[in-house]
Amino acid sequence: MKTAIITGSSAGIGFAIAKKLASAGYACVINGRKENRLRVAEQEIKKINSNCIAVRADVSIDEDIQSIVTAAKEAFGRIDVLVNNAATVGVGYSVEEMPVEVWDEVIRVNLRSVFLMCKAVIPHLKQAGGGRIINIGGLSAKNPLPFASADASAKAGVLALTRTLAAELGRFNVTVNAIIPGFQPDTEIGRLFNEKLSKAFNVSPAESILATRARTLMKRFETLDEIAETVLFLCSDVGLAITGQSLNINCGLATY
Repeated sequence: MKTAIITGSSAGIGFAIAKKLASAGYACVINGRKENRLRVAEQEIKKINSNCIAVRADVSIDEDIQSIVTAAKEAFGRIDVLVNNAATVGVGYSVEEMPVEVWDEVIRVNLRSVFLMCKAVIPHLKQAGGGRIINIGGLSAKNPLPFASADASAKAGVLALTRTLAAELGRFNVTVNAIIPGFQPDTEIGRLFNEKLSKAFNVSPAESILATRARTLMKRFETLDEIAETVLFLCSDVGLAITGQSLNINCGLATY
């Protein structure tokens, strides 16, 4: 039985990914910072697949990252998939007005934690004879977006790290890819992102949603299930020849 670690998976994109992998037979290690919500997510996933554990941890803390990996090995004996999904929102500031502590927090959570999770998991992927690393990127890494410099810088770093890891790990049968979602206005992080940017642009959140939807080529937003299905595809044998890529799952908000 293969095992997947999904960070930031008590809600939203991460939870959808965990449910999808659990339904495909993966043992899942889910993670979040809010104990109550994490336990609810764990119970929901166990209705699909009993092989699930929840680890309360903050991926911005080095020791917490190691606790996730240790728990996965102790519970299931192996690690085959790492999905780096945990993120924070630091939009709404111009570069001139950006508080340094906000910048540091975004880089720490959105980039540094991805590096540290990969660093901790790679030996176990090699030990398993191969595996998958899937990083959840951000649209701001591809499309210039005012008032999102920290998020854009961190997510651009994730894409560069993805390509570098793919080059390093291909000979070990480990693929490394990134997924670029568009906008999920119904998730907690999506609502927060929209509220902060709307305020910076001096428009209402509803106006922001309509304007963003209009910019998609398909005139709609991708669903959480579509994102999760893409992760499952990359984890399958069909996705074995795909590595070093940044896949746009955003209904055409980004096209390169």
